[in-house]
Amino acid sequence: MCGDSGVPAAAVPLADDPNAAVSFPWASGRVYDAHCHPTDTMASIAQIPDMGAAVLTVMSTRAQDQELVAQLAKDHGTPTSTSARDRVIPAFGWHPWFSYQLYDDVSSPSTSKGDLTSMDDKRQHLASVLAPSPASYASTNTDKEAALTADLDVLAASLAAVRPLSAFLQETRQRLLEYPNALVGEIGIDKAFRVPEPSSTQSAGTGATPGGREGRRLSPFRVQPAHQIVVLSAQLHLAAELRRPVSVHGVQAHGQLYSVLAATWAGRERKVLSKRERHQIAGIAGLGDFEDSSSDEDEEARGTPKRYPPTVCLHSFSGPVDMLRQYLDPRIPATIFFSFSTAVNCSTESGCDRIAQVVAACPDDRILLESDLHKAGPAMDKLLEDIYRRVCAIKKWTLAEGIERIAKNYDAFTMQTSRRRML
Repeated sequence: MCGDSGVPAAAVPLADDPNAAVSFPWASGRVYDAHCHPTDTMASIAQIPDMGAAVLTVMSTRAQDQELVAQLAKDHGTPTSTSARDRVIPAFGWHPWFSYQLYDDVSSPSTSKGDLTSMDDKRQHLASVLAPSPASYASTNTDKEAALTADLDVLAASLAAVRPLSAFLQETRQRLLEYPNALVGEIGIDKAFRVPEPSSTQSAGTGATPGGREGRRLSPFRVQPAHQIVVLSAQLHLAAELRRPVSVHGVQAHGQLYSVLAATWAGRERKVLSKRERHQIAGIAGLGDFEDSSSDEDEEARGTPKRYPPTVCLHSFSGPVDMLRQYLDPRIPATIFFSFSTAVNCSTESGCDRIAQVVAACPDDRILLESDLHKAGPAMDKLLEDIYRRVCAIKKWTLAEGIERIAKNYDAFTMQTSRRRML
């Protein structure tokens, strides 16, 4: 999602576009948005049929938008269609910003109480997953403790209920089964975001779907990373079980996010043969260029359940080149893609400099592009065209070449090619 407010900052102008004289080839029908949030502004949905983008990958993030995303997918492509690509690819998941609205009954199923609706239960849950905790100031600053307690009570009172994680997972499972082309997303870890203060007038007159940031003031609370990781891990396991791609959010948590993802494939790494081993095997078998079979294929043959999602999109990737290379380790059995957006990656000069380095280092077959915008229509197309032009300039691609490369990557990420082979 675009920053705390959901509104993208002004982009730094593209200084040198070698394709500037070329009209953007929307007519190719191959321009895909790998990550966006049009259901945050439902009034904009009517503009989708008139957009240049051929496919929108629409994320869900919280209780209020799960059904909206499902309905949007129904309206712009039936759940079971296979003869043609749908205009909307849905993604179902719970964003880390809103993870405090779920409690963990997965690690210890015996703790499940159904929805938490009493003030005592909601207050106790929030105190356990948010920081700073009022109790942490009990012996050092009683005024601070009282202020945080009051803020916590206001937040608890604003929640109709805190839901069990297991209930959300069950609902998500059903949606994923109903929509065979659906992803899991948006999920992840965010150490920067602060929980907004409640507001009785939120979204009134703004057209915004309730439950988001919507320009509200921020409370002093952040969701503790440990709780975010519980919610993230549970969704990764669901994606692994159902063999679905995931779209992942990571802010100021690149190392932690990598560790959580790596835990899903620990012990399932591919064996990477040395050049000498590959040459020996090829010579003995008379196979010429030998391709090592992956651990994933071995598990497929054995019928072993997977613990890692098949493909991962690190959306609006803001990590350094070293982190990108860590994800490109050939032993990793999941295929990792890196998506970029003007809204997040190029709102400052330093951001533009960083994305140039990272995109240049990224393999051509691992790049995805996105708008990450909260409303459909011309603004979404504009951001999408901008990031396509930027990446094509960095990679020294023509627009036609870049669009086709990204489209093939998108097919690989969403597993469209493998699904066609299964038909």
